[in-house]
Parts: sequence; C-alpha cells; structure tokens
Amino acid sequence: MAIANVSNSSPSTAPSSATSSASGTLNQQQFLQLLTAQLKAQDPMNPVSASDFTSQLAQLNTVSGLQQLNTSIQQMLQLQQLGQGAALIGKTVSYTGSGNSSSGQGVVQGVTVQNGQLQVQVGGQPVPIGQITGILQ
Repeated sequence: MAIANVSNSSPSTAPSSATSSASGTLNQQQFLQLLTAQLKAQDPMNPVSASDFTSQLAQLNTVSGLQQLNTSIQQMLQLQQLGQGAALIGKTVSYTGSGNSSSGQGVVQGVTVQNGQLQVQVGGQPVPIGQITGILQ
C-alpha cells in the first residue's frame, strides 16, 4: 500500500527522503516513527495486511540485532587491539613519525586508545600502532 503523505505538511514541503542521517540509513527510532505514521494514515477500507505488518516488525528486529552485533564486534576488536599492544610492552620498537614527530625507536611503556585508535607510549610519546615499522627486541 502506498502512502502519499504521512506528515501534516503539504505535499510540496514534505521531505523527499525518509532518511535523515548522512549515511542514508534509518535508525530504530526513525523506523518506528515511519511505521506508526503508516498505521495512522492507512486507508480503513484497505488496511495493511497482517503479513506486511509482521514483515516490517521482523525487519525492525533484524536491524536491532545487527546494531547490537556491530557494537559487540567493535568492542571485541578494541580488546584484541589492546591485547596486541600489551604484547609490545617492554619491547623496543622502531617507528616513523608523522607531522612534526621524528622517526625513532624506544621501549614501549604502555598502551592507550584515543579516538578509537590504538597508541603505544614510547619514551613518553604516543605513537599510533600503524607507525610502528619494526620490533627490535
């Protein structure tokens, strides 16, 4: 069933897209708002079929499950990175600098995650894990 206008605005001012995020995807709250608007605006003589409604709810559950899975995988990857960084503690590494930093080598003293990026502390200086070029000891 097609719905021409689900908002209180006139058709000329209605948004052309149901998405509001930059990535072009609906979040769970937006999906529920659209589903509610669809149910409110449906034709009483031609309501949404039970199978269509069930299908939409199944899609909502799938999206919710995928979001939870994605969050869990991100957390697992971060823990894996921390484990890899922790294995470098006490080892001498060589690294390339970026920007004003110079290349060098030193003993890894600690591991941190800043803005989602793993960094090791070498001589009191944070070095992104991607700039490590070798493990010397």
